[in-house]
Amino acid sequence: MVRKYTDKEITYRHLISVEGVMRSLARHFGEDEQRWGYAGLFHDLDYDRTADDFDRHTEPALEWLREEGYSDEGVLNAIVAHKDPRYRTDLMSRAIVHADAIAGLLVASALVRPEKAAGMKVSSVKKKLKEKSFAPGVEREEIREVEDKIGIPMDDFIAISIGGLQEIAEEIELA
Repeated sequence: MVRKYTDKEITYRHLISVEGVMRSLARHFGEDEQRWGYAGLFHDLDYDRTADDFDRHTEPALEWLREEGYSDEGVLNAIVAHKDPRYRTDLMSRAIVHADAIAGLLVASALVRPEKAAGMKVSSVKKKLKEKSFAPGVEREEIREVEDKIGIPMDDFIAISIGGLQEIAEEIELA
């Protein structure tokens, strides 16, 4: 379904990376990995078509998912929540914001490493986090605020997220 609605490889890779991070976070919190994974996988499903119209972003994704028979309102809420703070009503819908940000930083970090995602360390990711010119599109505040928003210290969050990326690295050519 993701291939059906995405046009760009970079979007596909981003969706898979956020799915991996969300699944890893779900395990950490003792939540449903599949639901959290779907939230990550579908959160930017319409991005290739709405990138220039942020107000519409997520609307086509919700429509497509419903047409495909997907009806988990908690996941659909999380998709909207990554864009609109008013929908951040539960742990999953708050976590997706941070997963979205860290996944972008982790993928960018892996792409500049000879061993890609393998052996990635928290300290090296934190160093990249401080470099404003590295992956400038990453919302760094959303990574730094993770402890206040979902209760995980930043170092632990980065480690959990690295684990999630490593699990899906082969699928997005980062292994």
